[in-house]
Amino acid sequence: MRPRPLRSRRTGAGVIAAAALAALAVLAPTAQAAPTGWVPAGGDEFNAPALNTSTWKTYDSVGAFGNGLRRPSAISQGNGLLTITAQPRLNGGTSGGMAMGAGQLYGRWEFRARTSAGKGYSSAILLWPDSEKFPEDGELDMMEVPSEKRTAATAFVHYGADNRIVGTSRAGDFTKWHDFAMEWLPDRITWYVDGVKAWETTDKKVIPTTPMHLCIQLDQGPATNWMPAPDASTPDKVTLQVDWARISKRG
Repeated sequence: MRPRPLRSRRTGAGVIAAAALAALAVLAPTAQAAPTGWVPAGGDEFNAPALNTSTWKTYDSVGAFGNGLRRPSAISQGNGLLTITAQPRLNGGTSGGMAMGAGQLYGRWEFRARTSAGKGYSSAILLWPDSEKFPEDGELDMMEVPSEKRTAATAFVHYGADNRIVGTSRAGDFTKWHDFAMEWLPDRITWYVDGVKAWETTDKKVIPTTPMHLCIQLDQGPATNWMPAPDASTPDKVTLQVDWARISKRG
C-alpha cells in the first residue's frame, strides 16, 4: 500500500456492520466446470528466492483500523511460498501487506492460501481500485478469514459512497491450503472455493466499473463487529502464506 495510515485496503471505511455480517449465508457449494475462455494476464508463482519488488510494493505504515504497524520486514519469500508474519508483541503489533501496481478492468483472480490460527488477525486478499477512491469505486474481498480458529472464509463486495456491502461465508478449516478464485465481469461477480462456485451476484449496481489491483494483507484487530484485538492467547507469530496468485483476462 502506498502508505495508507488509518485506512486499510479492504477495511478502509473502518468496520463491517453487524447487520451485514448477520446477512451472510454459509452456502452449499454448486459443482462448477473448469474455467474456459481465460488467458494469463499476470500474477506471481512466488518461486524466486525473494519478493519481486518490481511487481509488488510493500506497506510501511500504520496498520489496518489504525492498529499496530505494517512493515516490509514482515514479508518473506522462500521454498515457493510468500509468507506474511504478524508478531502481536513487537512494537504494539507488527504485520504486513503488499499491493501490485496498475490493475485491470474485469478478469479472473485466483490463488492458493492458508492462515495460521490466532486471535486478533485476519488475512485479507482483495482487489482495490487503482483510482484509490474508496468506497466510491468499490472493493472486492476475495478471501478474509477473521475467525480465531480459521473456521470460515468470507467474500465481500463493497459498493456505493456509503460503503454498502454484500457477500457470503464458507465454512471449513482455513489453516489448511485452499484455492480461491473470483471472476469479475460487467454483468456478474462469482466466487469459487476449491474450484466450486460458492457465491455470485448479478446486481449491476454493486459491480465495480474501474480498474482494480491485487493486494495481500494480514490485518490486526480490533475492528468492531469483525475481530477482537490480539491477547495473551495469540501466538507470538501468526502467518498468512500464499503459494501462487494468477490473473487472467477473457480470451
